[in-house]
Amino acid sequence: MPASSPYGEPQVMEFKDGKLGAFSMQFDDSMETQAEFAIPEMNRRGLVGTFFVNPGTGRYQRTRETWEVVCPKFGHELANHTMRHEGAKDYAEADHEIGECARLIWKLYPNESKLRPFLRGGGTTWGTSREEMQELMDKYYLFRAPRRTGLSDERGTGQDPSVFARQAIEERGWALVGFHGVGGQWISVCEEGFVKLLDYLVANRDRLWTATTGDVFRYREEYGALSGVSLTDATETGFKVALECDESKLKTYGRPLTELYDEPLTVRVRVPESWTRFSVTQGEQAEEREVIEVEGERYAQFDVRPNTGPASVAAMK
Repeated sequence: MPASSPYGEPQVMEFKDGKLGAFSMQFDDSMETQAEFAIPEMNRRGLVGTFFVNPGTGRYQRTRETWEVVCPKFGHELANHTMRHEGAKDYAEADHEIGECARLIWKLYPNESKLRPFLRGGGTTWGTSREEMQELMDKYYLFRAPRRTGLSDERGTGQDPSVFARQAIEERGWALVGFHGVGGQWISVCEEGFVKLLDYLVANRDRLWTATTGDVFRYREEYGALSGVSLTDATETGFKVALECDESKLKTYGRPLTELYDEPLTVRVRVPESWTRFSVTQGEQAEEREVIEVEGERYAQFDVRPNTGPASVAAMK
């Protein structure tokens, strides 16, 4: 960047929108209390979660509209928990249990990344080797869900779930919590404690990124693989920013990198005092944003998809 440029060096933020940390809620077993209580409460607050579903079970079928219509509509993530949560006696059955679940989820999210988190289910027995299981995960673009804290009143961990969200902010990290029943069924947390967590997340939206497991995973993987950040074509009224990820640092499952890793990264660039609003255009996507102020400096903060060409940023009158 020329020494005379009116802009600062572009910074890629560790978490989306420059938040201090990230928080993900996971729910296992496609349970009725999740469909009937947890999801409606989350939707009212504009919050999203990751739901590890078992489409071959009666409980899934009884609340099928929630999983197949409501969840995609409101931005929740369906994740692979196998068809029946019963394990598999051999490779062929494991392929069916995992593959059929994967194909259903892909069908419900046709325009999103096929890269999804995977849990094979506690208490199940699998007649497959470690190598065979990894082969199936690669076949269906699955990654192992990161370590989480399982919450339940029965186990004494669910009375104040918001403590884990606070830790994510204080420690500048990514916290994941896991639920089963919410207000009933097995390994349950009480409704009051769950709602307290949701209200805490809403109150701290400016500091904490609450997102699905897949979105945070892709963001962090791309952030860790960054190999180039460039600001070019700087004029008095705008500039371009491009991000490049080193493909060798990402597991692409034999697919084009951008097909699976499609999460935009947040970039922050110091801009002149005269800027108040700006537009961002990358490919066919365009949006308008307000300039933000951080510690007395003015910044354009915007999202850029890596490895897909530069984003054009222009000041608006």
